[in-house]
Order: sequence, then C-alpha cells, then structure tokens
Amino acid sequence: MIKPIQTVQDIKAYKPPLEGRRGRIRLDFNENTTGFPWAASSLPQEVVGVYPEYTGFLGKLSAHLEVPVENLMLTNGTGEAIFLAAFTFIEPGEDTALTSSPTFALIPHYLNLVGAILKEVPVTAELEFDLDSIEAELENGVKVAVLASPENPTGAVIETENVREWCLRFPETLFIIDEAYTEYNETTVLPYALEFDNLLVLRTFSKAWAMPGLRLGMVLGNPGLLDYMLRVRAPYSVNALSIVVASNLIDRSDEIKREAKELLQRKAALLKQIEEKDYAVHGGAGNFFLLKVGRDAKTFCSFSAGRGVLIRDRSMYSGMEGIVRVTVGTDEENGKLLECIDAFRSTRAVIFDLDDTLVDTSKSFDATVIELVKRHSDKPLDRSELLELRAGGGFNDDWDSTVELLRRRDVSITSGKIAEEGVPLYLELARENEKLFIEVDILKKLAKRYRLFIVTGRVRAEYEPLWAEIFDPVFENVYCKDDTPGLPPKPAPDVLKKVIADNGLSGGLHIGNSVDDMKSAVGAGLETIAVATNTDRAFLTEAGAALVLDLPSDIRKEFML
Repeated sequence: MIKPIQTVQDIKAYKPPLEGRRGRIRLDFNENTTGFPWAASSLPQEVVGVYPEYTGFLGKLSAHLEVPVENLMLTNGTGEAIFLAAFTFIEPGEDTALTSSPTFALIPHYLNLVGAILKEVPVTAELEFDLDSIEAELENGVKVAVLASPENPTGAVIETENVREWCLRFPETLFIIDEAYTEYNETTVLPYALEFDNLLVLRTFSKAWAMPGLRLGMVLGNPGLLDYMLRVRAPYSVNALSIVVASNLIDRSDEIKREAKELLQRKAALLKQIEEKDYAVHGGAGNFFLLKVGRDAKTFCSFSAGRGVLIRDRSMYSGMEGIVRVTVGTDEENGKLLECIDAFRSTRAVIFDLDDTLVDTSKSFDATVIELVKRHSDKPLDRSELLELRAGGGFNDDWDSTVELLRRRDVSITSGKIAEEGVPLYLELARENEKLFIEVDILKKLAKRYRLFIVTGRVRAEYEPLWAEIFDPVFENVYCKDDTPGLPPKPAPDVLKKVIADNGLSGGLHIGNSVDDMKSAVGAGLETIAVATNTDRAFLTEAGAALVLDLPSDIRKEFML
C-alpha cells in the first residue's frame, strides 16, 4: 500500500462527534438547541441544480457586519478556515505556531497536520489564558498564533486591547482569533482585522445561529491575506442551502440577538440552581459552562446519556480533570439536566470506613490493643507489628487482631473476653484522643451530591457514645457490626452488598484505609479509594485500590468540593 507523507502517518485522525444524537437533549456540543425552524425554507430547483453563487449573500453579510466585501471570505465551517490558514501560511517543519491548551480540538490538529512546530500554552489554574507565557512564546518568534476567544472549553476571553497590542508588537506574527461564541460575549477584535494586516478573525453560523449541520463559517481580514487563502480553498466548498438559510437568518438577526440574550439569562439561573446542589461551576463567556464533578465525571456523563441528556467529559485535558462541559439549553432541557443531577445522587453512594478513615484511632484502638497485649503477655507489642498484621488482611476487627497477636505469644484467649475487657479501656482512651480526619463541612457538601453511608467493624456500643452525634445527621445510615448479624465481616463484601441492596443503589465509591476495605469494596463492585493513614500504599494498591490518597481530607480535591 502506498504510504502518505510522514506528517499524516504521525498524526491521529480527528474524530468528529458520534452520530445518534438526534432526538436527545444535546447539551454536549454547544449548539443552539432552541433553533430557528423558519430559516430552512425549501429550495427552488435553480438553486439546487446550479453551482452555489455567493455574491448576493456576501453583500448582505457585509452590510450586517459592517465590513467591506473584500474583507470577507466564506468557508465550510470554522474547521475549513483553520485548515486553510494553517496550510497557507505555515512552512512545514520550519514555522512555529502557537495556541492555548486546551482549545478547540481542530486548532492543534490542523497545525500539526501541516507540519507546524507547535507551541501549546496551558491555561492557568483558574482556566484563564496565561498571557505572560503567551507573550514569552511570541517574543521567541511565532509565525502563526491561533487563539479562540471565548475559548472552548474554558470560556476564557482575551481582552481586545491585548490582541491589538500583540498585533503592534509582533508584526511578523499572523494572529488568528476564532470568535465562534462572540454573540454570547459581545467582545470582538473585528475592527482591528480591518486595521492590521496580521490579524484574521473567524466567525461561524454553527453556534448562536443554530445551523451547525450546514457548515458555514467566514474569515475576516486583510484582502491580501484572504487572496492567499482563496488560492487554497476549493471553489464551491460552501453549499447553496447554507447560503439560503444564513440569508434568512440575517434578515431577522434581531431574533438571533434576542435568543442569545435570553440564553445568557437561562445560563445564570441554571448555574445558580446547580451551585445550590453544592457543585462548583466555571461560567465562562460562551453558551456553555464547566461543571466540576470530580472523580465521577465520566460516570456522570454516561449516566446522563442513559437518561437522554448528552453532556461532554473534558477530563482528558491537563488541568481539567473531573470537569464536564455543558451547553445551556432551553428551560425544559436545563430542567432535564437538573433532574439528572438529582437522580445521580439518589442512586450513587460514597461509603466510608470509620476507623483511620473518618476518625484517627491511632491513639485509641491501637493504644488499646497495645495495652491488652501488655496485660496478657510478657512480650510488649510495637505498633508496627499491629500495622503489619492488618496489612496482611483478614484482621479488620481489633479484638480479633488482639487475639491473634496474643496467640503468637502463646496466649490463648477468646475474642469475646478481649472485647469485654477492651471496650471500657477503648472508650476511655477514645474520648480523650480520637480526632476527625475530615472536616464535617466537607462531608456535608459531599452529602448534597451523594448518599453517604458508614460501614464499620465497631459495634454500636463503640460507635454511639463517641461519634453518633457528629455523624448521624450527615450520613444516611451507619452500619455497625451488630447491625448485620450473620454476615461475615470485611474482607467479605456481604455488608457492602447489603448497603447497596437496602438502599436501591446502582453503585458508588468506597473510601477506606485497609487491605480488607479494598478487598471488600472490589467484591461489592464499588470503585475503591484508599487513604494511607496506617497501611503502605503498595499493599492498598495490590488489594485493589484505584486511587490512594495521603490523607482522608484529600477527597476534597477528588470530588472538587
């Protein structure tokens, strides 16, 4: 088989959105879901049967934008515009191009495809443009800089004066600003595209104008630059239907502006409702926003899709882990999204272990075991021996651990006898020494997004005097050892399976600190998060932990609380 050029061999194909989206609530690709059905009038045969003619439409578009016709060029969507600019102005393997990251996927795709030496400048931790780093790259020499404003997926905006200053300071750089969402922001550098000969502005009819299926975009800028691009563009890349529909829309552009304004009002109301559910959001400047789901982002997207609501996981981008992008829809569509959020919570749980996960028991239970071994044996117990025993699994119950440690010292005693002696000693030590590992406020926030449960090897007499007042108002239920008679303890998954069955859960996450916790959660089909409070990370991972945290309070980051 004949091989393509090396650049094509080295690059992955751009994968457009999957089909099968019609008939569902499309909040995933920033389309205007309200739409303008009246715009797609039937076409006469002379339009269908003749190659497209653009002159009349260009005149109408020129008047609408208040831009001379010679500063306009039509393209088959913004994608073609980006490709034409990259192909026209980049010398393969020689010229440097710059963009932000993350950005519209076709920008780096086409720059790589044409062989640019690509510099991608990551956004800041606040998901804004890193202007200082962009300028540093520009000072090193850049042939073409392609930036979207508002950016997709972050919604970040570059101030117009920044672009104007760059055009003046870096005359050898061609700046290309993709303004796909400008109708929702009303910030534009279009006037500067008429002033400078190193600035091109891209626009599209795919977003606010609600015609992404017809693929109509445009490039605005210096006629000399456009002339070069016209040499590359296919002569009839824009079809006749898109011209007719866009022309109808321009005739009633006041309705497009009104709908864009109404969408922003719906967006503000929707964000407020989501924030009341204790989800953090990043509003941005487009017809979309970022929902900070955290570790369950992919699962939440799949769950919503199963209910007919399409949203888009953006976790694969560096700096956007756990973030979902959501397009603002109609009031009805936004209501369906809110229903998905509520339904997700009603069927998904976070189940915590108690000891050394929610509560630091290193100076209570551990101290009790050490004291009991001392009382019944002439060989003192070092805490490291206790931790090693737990790490091996099978000794999640501290009274069982005590019995085993004494057995290794040739002392025979029953678990019941040890518990009878140990509980009063433990309660005395616990009242003075046990501390929370996680702030209650964090748990309260998490409880708005998940159903919370505790599964502990403690009996009620060891739990209620110390922690019931703190945890019972936050957790839906606490399963103590004596609440599940007849069920084997961890590492068996039976108690966790009972929690799932009793409460009609579809699944969730388990957070614990021991090898037995991990084995139990895996057996119950739960995602496992471990905290390395008293067990080596390697043991926890080997036992099935999908993630190991240093401290229990680190869940705040994982759930973006």
